[in-house]
Amino acid sequence: MFITVILMALVPEMVMAQFGPVGFVNVNEGINGITGGMGGKIVRVNNREDLAKYAAGSTPYIIIVEGKMTGNGLNRKKDLISVGSNKTIVGVKGAELASIGLDIKGQQNIIIRNLTIHHADPDGIAARSSHHIWVDHCDVYSEDEPVKEDWDGLVDLTVGSSYLTVSYCYIHDHHKACLLNAGTMHFEDNGKNRATYHHNAFMRTDQRNPRIGYGLGHVFSNYYHKIGTYAIGVHTQAQAVSEQNYFDATVNHPFENLYAKSKDEASCGFIVDRNSYFGKELSPEFKFQTTGASFKPERWYDYAFALTAPNEVAKLYPNQVGPVEGLENEPILWPGNGSTDIQTNVKPTFSAIDGMTKAEVYIGTDVNRLKKTNIEKLVLRPATTYYWYVKAYTKKGSHQSPVYRFTTAAEKVANPYPTDGEKDAKLRVAEVAQSKTVPMSLSWRPAAVAESYKVYLSTTASKLDKALIGTTTNTTYNPGTLLYGQKYYWRVDAVRPDGKIVKGDVWTFESPARYIREGRTEMEHLARSAYVYLERNVNTRFKDYVASNDTCTVGEVGPGAMSGIWQGKEGNYQISVTYYDEAVGQAWMGVSVNDELVDSWRGERTEALKIHQLPKTVYLKPGDQIRIDFYTHRRMRCRIDCMDIKKSEE
Repeated sequence: MFITVILMALVPEMVMAQFGPVGFVNVNEGINGITGGMGGKIVRVNNREDLAKYAAGSTPYIIIVEGKMTGNGLNRKKDLISVGSNKTIVGVKGAELASIGLDIKGQQNIIIRNLTIHHADPDGIAARSSHHIWVDHCDVYSEDEPVKEDWDGLVDLTVGSSYLTVSYCYIHDHHKACLLNAGTMHFEDNGKNRATYHHNAFMRTDQRNPRIGYGLGHVFSNYYHKIGTYAIGVHTQAQAVSEQNYFDATVNHPFENLYAKSKDEASCGFIVDRNSYFGKELSPEFKFQTTGASFKPERWYDYAFALTAPNEVAKLYPNQVGPVEGLENEPILWPGNGSTDIQTNVKPTFSAIDGMTKAEVYIGTDVNRLKKTNIEKLVLRPATTYYWYVKAYTKKGSHQSPVYRFTTAAEKVANPYPTDGEKDAKLRVAEVAQSKTVPMSLSWRPAAVAESYKVYLSTTASKLDKALIGTTTNTTYNPGTLLYGQKYYWRVDAVRPDGKIVKGDVWTFESPARYIREGRTEMEHLARSAYVYLERNVNTRFKDYVASNDTCTVGEVGPGAMSGIWQGKEGNYQISVTYYDEAVGQAWMGVSVNDELVDSWRGERTEALKIHQLPKTVYLKPGDQIRIDFYTHRRMRCRIDCMDIKKSEE
């Protein structure tokens, strides 16, 4: 095999119906986007033993599946093939796993394409604690059984999995189709469950198309037909963007907020729709179901080129979804389609196809004038969008990839978190399930070329140049405890390998002050961080429990904190905290002043309203930051009602 690198040839105009990997699967976090078995040996398999052999382990392989393989799923016996990291598993049209599922656990960088998978027990494709997985052009189903619960999921991405894309799949005839998150009270999903679903046909499924918990779901240009209960479901602070989907008149509910009736509840999810088609009049509950989402997919990747108008989405089935002829001969390119923030010192690359004798790379900044290019000599420019494709040759002819695009990073760092100008930044986060909250980290997207980054943070704009707080080779930095009611100015400078400094822009963020005074302070009036939410009318939920002000804070599945600033006189004070002591599990609670823990205690599982008085008086002075932390375990909730502070008589 050799690579042809001829310059300056023009490419004829092309019309491409498919896009390669688009979406969260391209995000550079953990690994540098999706490559699958790129660079590995190409093998063809036509039996279960060989498929299991090459799919295992982390050695890169491009595995071409031929024919039908039959397992024991129809006999209601779990039958799975374990898939390891760095694999591309692609079927020749007609490749079928009958009653065999693909199981991915603790793995990364996996591509599954062009397979029919059906009647798998328990799941068709299941990923747990895994990341960067692309499922494309698959036909997955179980058929409608007399007892709907007989089969679990078709494509389930759970238990801390993230950076996933499901595209051009035919997902049908099933009860619970696609799960993104393992359910409520799974702390391991904290900061995970980020997935893109696009150009799929969901047909004759009852629910979970997909169901999203905790994470970020982008669902665009999908076709929905005969959906029994709901199409897209959200819960537990998930944020979803539905965009240019086609929900025909047979869809019962396009969206469902699964476990909440108020935006303030811990179990509430958030969803917004952009320009979808709805084939029937929407129910009165629809207004609440579209609760609004704050995340913007375009911050993570480019996808506008892949959006399809809803009237065209309706034509996806049957010819554009599921397995197609010849897909095993399509080169897969890196960077993936729509990738952003690509550093300029990398070289684009691509996967070989079976029997490839040579390949030509066409690339440029004008999609209509791409040139045959030696990628080894290619020099990328900052803040530039490139278009490219690969034409691979075998003895039987040529095979061309779709046209991809990627955008290089700017010379300066970009996309700060907290976002520039943020007025309600979350200053504390949950990192470990059974530990109190910790200060949040600052983060940013990389510069075009950077060996390291210098981070500056100040409360005064004019002093920022002298406020270096650290240097890092990562794109995150933890500044330590930050204060409520304080505006922060920050900047990140990129340090190039030659020592040149590329000065960044100045960004700002703040979080409003919430004040604590002598007497009673309601927890709902304080700044809330991590897994803490409001719960109203709790007196109707628990016997003999009437919440002060009819509201309390509630937390589950991990740490939370309520913070405020002391606005009383200097002196010694007695502090007590009122909480509801559940009989299930056991909560840990603690009070800190200026980040120093002054007292902590555990619940006693009495199923009763309790008042905990700190055993020692606490010395307070104006401006002190007071924080109540908690965490839970054993699937319980922690409800904290109020705090009372009175002057000590000592």
